[in-house]
Amino acid sequence: MAGQMRRRAKGIAWLLTLVYFASYLTRKNFDVMMANICSSMTNAGAFADELTAQNKLAIVVAAMTVAYGIGQIVNGIIGDKIKPQLMLTVGIGLASACNVAMYFTPNNYIPMVVIWCINGFAHSMLWPPIVRLMATYLTSDEYGYAAVRVSWGSSIATIVLYLGCGALIGFMSWRSIILSCALGGAIILVLWIILSKKLFTEPLLLSDTPRGGEAKKEKLPLPAYVFIPIVLIMLGIILQGSLRDGVTTWTPSILNHEYGVPEGNAIMSTVMTAIFSMLSFSLFDLLHRKVFRNEVTCAGVIFAGSAVFSLAIYLTNTFVSDPALGSVLAVSFISLITGCMHGINLMLITVVPKRFIKSGKVSTFSGILNAGTYIGSTVGTLLFPMLIGTSEDIANGNVKWEAAMLVWVVIAALGTAVCFVAVPLWRKFRREYTDT
Repeated sequence: MAGQMRRRAKGIAWLLTLVYFASYLTRKNFDVMMANICSSMTNAGAFADELTAQNKLAIVVAAMTVAYGIGQIVNGIIGDKIKPQLMLTVGIGLASACNVAMYFTPNNYIPMVVIWCINGFAHSMLWPPIVRLMATYLTSDEYGYAAVRVSWGSSIATIVLYLGCGALIGFMSWRSIILSCALGGAIILVLWIILSKKLFTEPLLLSDTPRGGEAKKEKLPLPAYVFIPIVLIMLGIILQGSLRDGVTTWTPSILNHEYGVPEGNAIMSTVMTAIFSMLSFSLFDLLHRKVFRNEVTCAGVIFAGSAVFSLAIYLTNTFVSDPALGSVLAVSFISLITGCMHGINLMLITVVPKRFIKSGKVSTFSGILNAGTYIGSTVGTLLFPMLIGTSEDIANGNVKWEAAMLVWVVIAALGTAVCFVAVPLWRKFRREYTDT
């Protein structure tokens, strides 16, 4: 019986990984092809120049991000009230439909904003029910196994998009590539509908059984004190989102301006970072299971590591004069910082919500906490351009990278402090409420 459960658990893990892969495939494709979309629409006469196109199309991406972040909270709450399988089906289907609609849009950014807003909301219907399904149908060890594989889905999709779009854009239009992504999403939707009926049959905890299932146990109310560590964890997630996007967004510019690395190599550096992130998920899961069993403690330790790596890249940028050596060290430390952010994400956004299974609010907390990443992303997007200088400074090469790098150190140090302050109450909550 145990062997059958393990096989089912692996099937659940890989099916949810496929769903998360579809989410990134149909959500990040526009971002990856932004430069080509700008050129294409400018050449078609939709915009006066590429700078105007870039500014207008950035609204499309920003609108989707806002809709996605707000949707995380809304759909997180809804996800505890309806069957999670249904929510995932609707989310994948709607996201694929939005990609089809984008293929037919005219060369006007306004309908693109509307469609991509709907797409962002559709994708916000995926993560909360994924976490709820893992918490409901998997044991603690199986949950860890599944959480790592599901996280791989985003990295694999990133690799596929950057390499695939780069290879196809020479003989396919960006619209055709987005349509191909929609087809991929539709195929995964069919697989999901067929396989989910076979895999999600025996929930381990009746307290989270969907409506219409077996008799429910009474849901346990949460202790009031738990909201103190939750607020601190949310703050840690916001700091993580700010640091993650602050690093990844500006990596190509840092490598280009400081070390002379061609901008064209940015795609390969992104792919390498995605590959490294897959390794980091496994590494930090092992660290959590074998060393720091408290996920908030583990996140604090990882934040401390990212502070060290942020300081290292600042020192590299300040004292290493050899461009070749500097670029190698910079890429190494940036990869380590990015890997740390994925580890913190795994601890605080994937592991923490499962502790609320007895309250029946796994989806709610999953959505709220995940929204924190996008609050942080917005903060980082607004903050770092102000740190590195004006547009005139950037054009003249007078970029203040050192200021941004020092802020990376400060953010990571704050994240460390926030997590360790939350540890005692979180440990008490786990001991008294979750029994784990």
